[in-house]
Amino acid sequence: MRGAILLLCFLASFGVSSHAATPTAKDLVGKWEATAEFGKMKFKMALRIAEQADHRITATMDLPEHGQVGMPIAAVLFNSPDVRIEIDPLQTAFRGRLSDDLSEMKGEFEEGPGGRPISLVFKRSTRPDAPEPEKVFTFAAGEARDIRGHWKANIEAMPGMKLTFGLNVGKIPDGSYKASLDVLEQAAKGIPATAVSTSGKEMEIKWEALQMSFKGTLSDDGNKIDGEWKQRGKPEKIAFSRLDAPATLIPQNVSYDPDPNQPNDLRGQWTGKLDIPNQKLRIIVKLGKTPAGEFAGTMSSPDQGGGELPMASATIEPPKVVMEWPAIRGKFEGVITNEGSVLDGTWEQFGTKLPLKLERTKAEAKETKP
Repeated sequence: MRGAILLLCFLASFGVSSHAATPTAKDLVGKWEATAEFGKMKFKMALRIAEQADHRITATMDLPEHGQVGMPIAAVLFNSPDVRIEIDPLQTAFRGRLSDDLSEMKGEFEEGPGGRPISLVFKRSTRPDAPEPEKVFTFAAGEARDIRGHWKANIEAMPGMKLTFGLNVGKIPDGSYKASLDVLEQAAKGIPATAVSTSGKEMEIKWEALQMSFKGTLSDDGNKIDGEWKQRGKPEKIAFSRLDAPATLIPQNVSYDPDPNQPNDLRGQWTGKLDIPNQKLRIIVKLGKTPAGEFAGTMSSPDQGGGELPMASATIEPPKVVMEWPAIRGKFEGVITNEGSVLDGTWEQFGTKLPLKLERTKAEAKETKP
């Protein structure tokens, strides 16, 4: 997914809603569901439109197969019966018409893969979200080990780009298994598996919407799963190792509290904006140190609705600062200015450089203990 950003806003007029009168924006409030088809791939979508206490209309979108919850919607525009929903993280917008009975919005994404419009129908849903079944990841005393638990593996997604997978497999009350995947360097969390099947020590997990699957064999001691990872038909050998807790790349006990007597102590939270043509993308960087004195931290973009991307490395040799996120081909290079309150430099990603000024914020970040 590609990101662009606008502040969350509502541009339509307000009015009193009734079925006898012309519908207003408040008639859009509720949950709407749709399935988008991109070639052989299908994605379920849940659009949630809400009225806030100050009467603003806000919206978010869930992509369940991606583990994406609460993706921000940049704007909702309504001029009855025409609806326009701008989805900046997907760099597209839905343009449709609200039906007379207020039950569906039929239209299209203005731009899908390959630049072609994609037809779509959002249907109003009154069904409550299904509760997640209770998952058990641990074993009782003396119980034989099976595939449940937390696992970690490394894979080379493309030349020069290595990713860390966190696999979480839980046993549910009916005796079957539920699994989810974390892609740690890309802050993708809880991507739910479509199906989990087992036969003895053999297992297969599928993520059908993403055309991903894993087939493996549990080792005799229950601490390793060797197998084959396949995405869009391309196989790769992979080995998952058992962990005691969900996989993470953020070290334990990272301190984000700067020493006020040290102007070049860059620990803390920093914010800035990337100016992209017609768009501004907010950036939040959290920089800390481990007890061993090594730098660690994260970067996030609240306007894209993603999680915190773990920093791979940071080199600080005042006044120069370099921070890198190789899994997204991103790097910040800058200098310390304004007595340690500003990092002025450039953001480089996939060969493109943009100016980026990061300013220290007053928000206090606490120690992390994954």
